[in-house]
Amino acid sequence: MKKSKVGYLIIAFLSAWVLAHFFFLPAICSAEPAYMITEAELTTLEQNSNRQLAISSQLAAELQTAREQLRVSEQESTEAKKQIEQLQNQLFELEALSKNQEDLLQQTQKSLRPSAPGVLREIGAKINVDHYVTGISYGVNRRIGSKYIGFRGEYDWQDKQAGLWVTYAY
Repeated sequence: MKKSKVGYLIIAFLSAWVLAHFFFLPAICSAEPAYMITEAELTTLEQNSNRQLAISSQLAAELQTAREQLRVSEQESTEAKKQIEQLQNQLFELEALSKNQEDLLQQTQKSLRPSAPGVLREIGAKINVDHYVTGISYGVNRRIGSKYIGFRGEYDWQDKQAGLWVTYAY
């Protein structure tokens, strides 16, 4: 009886295996429906593929060029930032020097007397060709800003004439 049970088990197993393949095999082996293309369609597909490949190559070259330009631009930008920093440092130094010079100039101006007095007086003598004194003059000039305006009176005793002058010195 043992043999018959084992035989039935083998037959049942084989039957189940055959039924499983019968029902599930079409699902496993079923492929998508095939699509047939013509030679013209194949040529068109090849041309489109070649065009896309050429465009892709061109874009890759342009991308490489753009990356190189970006690298160069970044280097130039870094150099420009360094130059800006140097120029700003120089500007600060020059401003400090200028401020020091202005302070020194103001101190110097305060410590020195004015180089030109506010009022100038002049006395003159008129001399002829023979080196004789024939007249005398006296003048007063007042400083206005950096210029002088004044009056001068003179007398020539040889000719017995007097004169008055208005003067402007710059």
